[in-house]
Amino acid sequence: MKRFLVAFFLCLSFPALAAEKQSAFERVTTSNTINCGYALWAPVLYKDAKTGEMKGLAHDVMEEMGKRLNLKITWKEEAAWGTIVEGLHTGRYDMICTGLAATSARAKFINFSSPMFYSPIYIAARADDARFDKDYSILNDARYKIAVLEGEISSIIARQRFAQAGITAMPQTADYSLLLKELETKKADATIIEISTFLEYEAHNKGKLKIVQRDKPLNVFAATLGLPIGDAAFKSMVDTTLNEMVLDGTVGALVKKHEKFPDTMLPATPAYVSPKK
Repeated sequence: MKRFLVAFFLCLSFPALAAEKQSAFERVTTSNTINCGYALWAPVLYKDAKTGEMKGLAHDVMEEMGKRLNLKITWKEEAAWGTIVEGLHTGRYDMICTGLAATSARAKFINFSSPMFYSPIYIAARADDARFDKDYSILNDARYKIAVLEGEISSIIARQRFAQAGITAMPQTADYSLLLKELETKKADATIIEISTFLEYEAHNKGKLKIVQRDKPLNVFAATLGLPIGDAAFKSMVDTTLNEMVLDGTVGALVKKHEKFPDTMLPATPAYVSPKK
């Protein structure tokens, strides 16, 4: 009788164990739905102020991907940049459907899709401050403070490239423009900023700040979609579809549609060389 009861309860537990181990690929292909986690970053991904509707490059990429895969895209949960990977780990959503910078600091915890586009990163300083004009590497000194958004690409690069500098960290929920405000009000000597964010701020605050060495980006990051680590089937499905969209010109056309300032989103290009005619 005891053996029968043990066997009975083991059998009951197997479905629960199987459900716990279900991969994102299995969830998505069973439900025919991709549940998206996301962080806002206009014009890549944002909410319409009047309707609350999701818009932007990443939105259009995901919706087109859903059509090609015959999957519904659900914008399930908004998250802060510093906690968005955690939500993926705990299964609150299937993937991160925004322009996530592919960095070594995140690579142990998350897979990255093929790039949607590339984005240059620069040092910004006050317009009347010439200290870093010739060589921004001198920022790597305890005399200087760099404003960063905690958990975001600026904080990752600052700690990699300018480890000796002081850090003025803004909370994960803060808007990118606050980094530039910290700089303008002299609470920091510099910040690390994606170029379109800087140009948006400059359009409303002319002559106050500048990009240091515009012809020499500090870094260029690949803007990707975030995927669960170890789920090869899911990554293959997403990459295959995204690469198809790059090759047929869909992603390039969407970049041009949503790019507010020229040459701020560098399109992913096909990985081949056309034969000469």
